[in-house]
Amino acid sequence: MKNFLGGLFKNREDAVLAHKALRENGFDDPLLHILECTHENKAVVLRENPSIQSIGIGALIGAFLIGGLGAVLGLLVGLGVMHIPGLEPAGPTETFQITWQFILTSVATGLIFGVVTGAILGTAGRLLLARYKKVDTSGGVNRGDFMLAVEAEDIRRETKARLIMKEYSAIRFEEFREKWDVEVWSVLEEEVPQVS
Repeated sequence: MKNFLGGLFKNREDAVLAHKALRENGFDDPLLHILECTHENKAVVLRENPSIQSIGIGALIGAFLIGGLGAVLGLLVGLGVMHIPGLEPAGPTETFQITWQFILTSVATGLIFGVVTGAILGTAGRLLLARYKKVDTSGGVNRGDFMLAVEAEDIRRETKARLIMKEYSAIRFEEFREKWDVEVWSVLEEEVPQVS
């Protein structure tokens, strides 16, 4: 897996000077990339489909919460605290007795309906609400800023690259795994100009 250390520069000249200094200190061109920040806003919203695991977690949470509520409501019905039409005696002469079977049936019915309803609502919530991910790039990054990304294979080279970029006015550093966020950064297509 590639690891990139990125140094943020507010102008292109500093980024180019740092690029040249890194080349002079043994970093090859294929390991160096100058990126330009191309996003319009302070935060970029990316479309993201929820994973099967997050859908399952949503269903489980919904089933647990609504199932618990259903069990409590079933218990209240079974104890006679809540009255549901159709479960009461038909006439004034008939007596209605609360038995343990009635309480158990009420709790089980409430639990089953609650679990099924909660799983459906939890799944729907994950599918409908988790479609977008906000990437906050407001931490000192603006359109037109430059990032000099260095592929560093060990900590010694990463420290050396960090010191060189800091010497050439790198404001802050960021680490990338595999690649940078293409919604925010684009690789400069043109040749890096030589600054003397």
